[in-house]
Amino acid sequence: MVPAPATQPGQELVISEQAGFQNRLSSHVMDRLSAADPALSRLRMAARALFALMLTVIVLIAVHQVCPLPVAAYGLAILLSFIGTIGIRDAGWRRQTVTRALAGLMGATASILAGALAPQPVVAYLVFLSVIFVSVYIRRYGMRWLGVGLVAFMAYFMGDYMHPVPSDAGYMLLAAAIALGSAQLASTLLFTEDPERDFRRALRTIDHRINLILRHLLQASVNGKLPPDDRMTVRTQMTELREILLMAEGFVPQITPQGWAVEGATADLAGGLIDLLLAVERLVRYRETELPPPEALHALLTESGPTVSTNHPSAFASGGEAVQLLQEVRRARARINVALGPAPSPIFARATASAPAAVQAALGPSRLGIPAAFHRPIQVTVACGLALAIGLMLSPTRWYWAVVTAYIVFNNTRTRADTAIRAMSRAAGTFGGVVAGTLLATLLHGHALAAGLLIPVVFFLAVYNLQASYGWMIFFFTNGLALLYGLMGMFTPELLVLRLSETLIGALCGIAAAFLIFPVRTGGAVDAAMGDFLDALDELMAAACDKKKSIDSITGAALKLDHKYGALAVAVRPLGGPWSVVTKFGSVRTKLLLLVSCAHWARVLASAMADGDATDDERDALARLAAVAMEKTERLRMAGAGWFAAGDTPEPVPYKDPAPSAGTLKHGAAIGAIEAINDLLDRAVAQLEPG
Repeated sequence: MVPAPATQPGQELVISEQAGFQNRLSSHVMDRLSAADPALSRLRMAARALFALMLTVIVLIAVHQVCPLPVAAYGLAILLSFIGTIGIRDAGWRRQTVTRALAGLMGATASILAGALAPQPVVAYLVFLSVIFVSVYIRRYGMRWLGVGLVAFMAYFMGDYMHPVPSDAGYMLLAAAIALGSAQLASTLLFTEDPERDFRRALRTIDHRINLILRHLLQASVNGKLPPDDRMTVRTQMTELREILLMAEGFVPQITPQGWAVEGATADLAGGLIDLLLAVERLVRYRETELPPPEALHALLTESGPTVSTNHPSAFASGGEAVQLLQEVRRARARINVALGPAPSPIFARATASAPAAVQAALGPSRLGIPAAFHRPIQVTVACGLALAIGLMLSPTRWYWAVVTAYIVFNNTRTRADTAIRAMSRAAGTFGGVVAGTLLATLLHGHALAAGLLIPVVFFLAVYNLQASYGWMIFFFTNGLALLYGLMGMFTPELLVLRLSETLIGALCGIAAAFLIFPVRTGGAVDAAMGDFLDALDELMAAACDKKKSIDSITGAALKLDHKYGALAVAVRPLGGPWSVVTKFGSVRTKLLLLVSCAHWARVLASAMADGDATDDERDALARLAAVAMEKTERLRMAGAGWFAAGDTPEPVPYKDPAPSAGTLKHGAAIGAIEAINDLLDRAVAQLEPG
């Protein structure tokens, strides 16, 4: 897919041992980096946060020369420069500008209020708990209020610690403006989000991963047999390809001004990615039966991914099923090229951001007469209240570490297991950071320059790991805190141990609240989400074979299935451990791939049915296939959450005939789509125990 070395089939590369080692090491490092951050999104986020922080510090130093600010203003500025880049995630610079303005106003107000109430601790703590409750409740209204609520929470405890007075209000607003202005500059001008750019970068990484698989097959074809480490090599390469490809699909703007894209170039682009993955899966599965000839593999390797066309070269003119499978890979890659087109792609230019979904939806039904919308705010407020009480007994001045932990462990979690995993990750990261931070601060004692230069590095690494590993993020932040305390002359090992103790208190309080107050079981949430997904799949197939159903109802059923898949993917998150779009979590993600592939073929089905009325024979064929599929969905429905723990990682079924590709067939695509869904359900059901 990307150009391969200019060698003829069967010719082996001969390089010196030293050069070979250097090349392998360099290749391995670059390969790991590209697999970990295919679109460079983590690198961009870390650079954005570091730039905003450094610019804020530089401007504050300049302002200090003219008009020194109160200490609380500096603290608020540092706080907002970080949250302003990481916590404000609205789509579009206009929405981000409004959110940052609201966050700055709310942050300054909360800090002044906390400072004014500080002489009355009991009142201050009660107001703090009220701020916590409101900040969590407003998350349900979208991404904007998640960021604003987080700023209000952090600014309040900072104000309680630094005690700004009402006369400092102007300085606090100035500090907020400096910090959020720096964040706005970094986010909307220098390190901007560009889905098309990220997609094309991810696509280059996909080409590289496929290239590695093709070279593995080429070497095996030349030698006439598979190498001893074949299974491990292919499994690793396919796992990484799946992760990167699913991430790339997330960049495709499938919400257009006309609604959900079930047909056209946008649907072809998203569908082409799934087609490509399925084609590669079939190819690697069939390798144990037949290897493609070296000439065909070499022909594809010497092509460049962006120039692959539907016109196959002479090497693909004839051959067995292995060559047909190789041609399926080319056809899927060509479909992506056709749909994407030259830059700038109309797909990304025409797309509009969807309305921000509720970040924290109501979890479950009402309990004890309390509406579900209040369950999570009550959970978090009680956890923070417990952490506050116990943290104060341990330290009257550092209690906020416990409260921050109790608050943060509920961010982006839904079930009690999800919350517990996040709490343990924070505690583990803090423990590692305390050990490493104590060592660093001790080694760099008296070396202020070295410590000052290292602080931005560990800050960068912390943000870089934010999406990949919460524990590693906390580890690096704790190291940075140790170095900062050292520069300020405040460092002692006991201070970091106190931080660890307060963190453990907050984590345990969060876990206790999650398990005892309106608990949401992971298994129950997965059972419900799995049932909703399968119900939507049954509804779609029933609509497709019902002569009385309109095209709009079929399209609506496909849209509903996509939404139900998204809810299911969120619900199963704790089953695979902490993860995000760029991390690997084994069989859970692989099994989700089967379901997202079903959702893809559901879109194919809706698109095919929109081409015109199906004949009676076609409806009968659809009905027979749908009945078979519904029997399989019923077995999966009964298994529920147990399906994700049952069996091994599913492998593709043995290759039979290439499944029809969306956009290449009319009515036949509808039958082919349900056949493809049946094949996927076969793989899913095969993981269950017999009977």
